[in-house]
Amino acid sequence: MNRNGLIQLVALGVMAAALLLSTLLTVRIAGSMGRNQLVYTSQAEASMTREEALGIASGAFRGMFVNFLWLRAQDLKQDGKYWEAVDLARTITRLQPRFPRVWAFHAWNLAYNISVTTQTPEERWQWVNAGVRLLRDEGIPANPNDMLLHKELAWIFLHKVQMRMDDANNKYKEWFAREWTIAAGPPPDTVMTSPNRSENIEACALRLQNIIDAPDSMETMAAEFPEAYELAQRIKAEVGIDLATEKGRFEMLTAREEFRSAQRRAELFKRTVSAGKMDPKLLPLLRDPDLWAKAWNPLLGYLRKRTLIDTYHMEPDRMLRYTRKYGPMDWRHPASHAVYWAARGVEQGLNRVQEQNRADFDFINTDRMVLHAVQELYRTGIVQYDILLPQYFAQFPSIDFVESYDSILDELMKREELQMAETKDVDMKARAYRFYSEGYENFLGDAIVMLFRRQQLDKARAYQEKMATFPGRNRNDIDRERIRNLPLSDYVVEVLKDRTSTPNVALQEIFSSLEAAYVFGLLAGNTDVFDKNYAYAARFHKAFYDEQYRKTNVDRDDPRMGVVSVDFPTIAGQVLFQTTRLLGPDNGSLVYGRAPDDARMVAYAMYDDLAPRDDKGNRIASDLDKIFPPPIGYAEWRRQKMLEQQQRDAIRGNQQIK
Repeated sequence: MNRNGLIQLVALGVMAAALLLSTLLTVRIAGSMGRNQLVYTSQAEASMTREEALGIASGAFRGMFVNFLWLRAQDLKQDGKYWEAVDLARTITRLQPRFPRVWAFHAWNLAYNISVTTQTPEERWQWVNAGVRLLRDEGIPANPNDMLLHKELAWIFLHKVQMRMDDANNKYKEWFAREWTIAAGPPPDTVMTSPNRSENIEACALRLQNIIDAPDSMETMAAEFPEAYELAQRIKAEVGIDLATEKGRFEMLTAREEFRSAQRRAELFKRTVSAGKMDPKLLPLLRDPDLWAKAWNPLLGYLRKRTLIDTYHMEPDRMLRYTRKYGPMDWRHPASHAVYWAARGVEQGLNRVQEQNRADFDFINTDRMVLHAVQELYRTGIVQYDILLPQYFAQFPSIDFVESYDSILDELMKREELQMAETKDVDMKARAYRFYSEGYENFLGDAIVMLFRRQQLDKARAYQEKMATFPGRNRNDIDRERIRNLPLSDYVVEVLKDRTSTPNVALQEIFSSLEAAYVFGLLAGNTDVFDKNYAYAARFHKAFYDEQYRKTNVDRDDPRMGVVSVDFPTIAGQVLFQTTRLLGPDNGSLVYGRAPDDARMVAYAMYDDLAPRDDKGNRIASDLDKIFPPPIGYAEWRRQKMLEQQQRDAIRGNQQIK
């Protein structure tokens, strides 16, 4: 045999050995994938798609087949064929559930691409929710340590649901508030009334701790809380709600929140809770004070615990830890969920970092998601929502999160410095410009303006000094350095320059100015302060909507950038209603009596909707009528408003796709 023939023979032998070894290795890998649930299925079923069956039949070539499907899905997306791309992405996630990019691709198509092809807010919300559920309920459980999926989920909550890029965003926030009023309940009243941040955090933490301490199962409840277990059995037998099921838990929590809303109304007007639409068999159980003392609290804790863990795949102990770290988060706010999932993603990613793979992890963008979500909670973190009065949904700024932003910035900047030094050999401290520093200065600037409007001048000056002396501040803009050191009133003017069309600035300025007008103007008896702040709020409101009012085809009642009502007396009345409730009967009555008639009309309408009524719908007189009497001409005003709403509803109904 010549030399060439010998080489060919050896090559054939090596190839045969390699094929044999690869076959043996493939068998071992396939077995490991099955044992560790790295694939959803390993055998064909009747309900499978053709692609899934082919993928399973391809055996060792499954990876190549999945790559082909992935490229095909990308092409379909580029061609605008989103439905077909979703079908292929679903196939890929079944064949290769540990492929995070496909989960992200699939969720994005659902929440963004497909949702905007529908014509009503209700349809859009279904698709946005489908994207959320895909990541939260399937993608992340299959890839619990993947930072990308956590970041994508946080982005949907923050950008798609909370922000104002979608024409139906106002409805998204309202429906989200309802869902999480049922799932987690509203925050304690102290979050709305106390200026003490630490008290607010502890009140929210206590609510979560009660959920954590609740029984994990019906069996545990029977052993540790027999009265609660007996109540659960009574509810099942007498009312027909099985609290061991997800559907039953949701029904019971819904009834509980409707009762809580009615109960607060009854306490306000000193009346008995009306059954309303509630199951009459359930109402006596909810009214029983003895059951509340021994049974209802642990039972409700169990219902919320199982709902959070089983339905929403969230960890109550982690929610508690993040509440203490980031602030008194209201879980009815989408940005609270953005904080949760982004922060969780960073923590899970940090657990995977080793010396050899450090360059594979990019924490900076996910950290920024946490920071942006905290910033949004400062802008809109107070949620005004009642499950029985959803029409009064609103979001207002929360000063508690100024300190939250301040406290976590150092941690995130240090992580950026470490990542940039180790992966790119860059010294961030030596740079004249950093995104974190720019964001911090913009955030503090807005906070200083808000504190200035609310007459909290000492705090405003303290933050201005902190910003001017912040060691990490950017030094690439000489004019910015000059602005930092201006007198407070001049600094406020500079911050607001050319920003009247910015939604978060509009919300902050309008709300804070109205609040100052009522508290520091009407309550203090200072008409100059009231006139100045009320007129400023009205001017800012007009300037904002002159620039930003854009109707949409999805929901013509809500402009996309509608951070507050387009009708100024309506937002003035909403803030008046909230302010009078926080001030209490004496001071609240004083402010209410001195407020402008158009704002009082709206505020009284909100009280009117809270009032008890008889079986014919007639309002029952109460002591509160003396504190907040109806303005002159209220009946005609209300009749006209109801007529206008009926006309809008009729138009909107004609726009629905039947």
